[in-house]
Amino acid sequence: MSVYMNVIIENLYLGTVESSKDTEKLNELGITHILTVDVQPLFQETCDSFVTKYINLPDLAESDLLSHFEECNEFINEGREKGSVLVHCFAGVSRSATLVLAYIMNKSKISFDEALSIVKTQRPTVCPNEGFKQQLRLYEGMGCKINHQSNSYRQYRLIKLSRAIQAGVYQGQIPDDVLNNHIDNRPNLNVYKCRKCRHTLFKSSSLLSHSVGAGESSFDWRSKLGRENGDGAVTVTKDETPCDQSLFIEPMKWMLSYLKNMDGKIPCPKCSAKLGSFVWYGERCPCGTWVAPAFHIQASKVDVCVTNLRLR
Repeated sequence: MSVYMNVIIENLYLGTVESSKDTEKLNELGITHILTVDVQPLFQETCDSFVTKYINLPDLAESDLLSHFEECNEFINEGREKGSVLVHCFAGVSRSATLVLAYIMNKSKISFDEALSIVKTQRPTVCPNEGFKQQLRLYEGMGCKINHQSNSYRQYRLIKLSRAIQAGVYQGQIPDDVLNNHIDNRPNLNVYKCRKCRHTLFKSSSLLSHSVGAGESSFDWRSKLGRENGDGAVTVTKDETPCDQSLFIEPMKWMLSYLKNMDGKIPCPKCSAKLGSFVWYGERCPCGTWVAPAFHIQASKVDVCVTNLRLR
């Protein structure tokens, strides 16, 4: 096999942008599907000859490939059933390798390290950037499938959204999988209610924990990798002290009308009493940790109770 394209497992090839242009070789190998992850799409004549999928994404640590894993897994599955698939980026080293790794992890239910060993055996140059490695480890922690209720995944999505909003590159609606809407119906969770009108606001599963005075990294999704319980809750390791001085929560569905602002007050959705404030670019907790984004609820404005009842 030429250096610009290698077979990784049966009917799945990983290569460079040059491999996508070698139509003769692609036909010889029985390739019917091409998955491109790059800043430039394929030429139209190639698209006309193959089933194609295009992900427009630069090879940067902050690029979000994780959100594309499931759709790409489906495309690769379809391609392998009907023929063979080429997955490529520019160099066949980072972006396309990440998608192939995610596919193998999902298909075989193996760890990132195990999948990397398989892929590197066939293509030794493979080396995802650090951001993609962290996304693959998060994927592993969720059981090699996207779990929208995973605390680490929700925090990952929230931080990605926060950075896009701060950079002025996000103008759309706040995604549903970032907003919490009381979907956690586990019994015996603490329920937080408005102290003034007793309206239910959120559950303890909506709280975003951070470590005392550890800086911005303590609130980052990366610091939570591999430490989720089976119910999705995040535990703090023995070398970290959880902060109990402030209440920071996920953005809630009832906040949607004002979340497009960079900052503002958080009013009770029923009586409009001020509950706290939000700042997409973050604020410093009294413990010393910088929390970003920050949806800060004042403890004096809410009451806490435990319930076995299902929220409506």
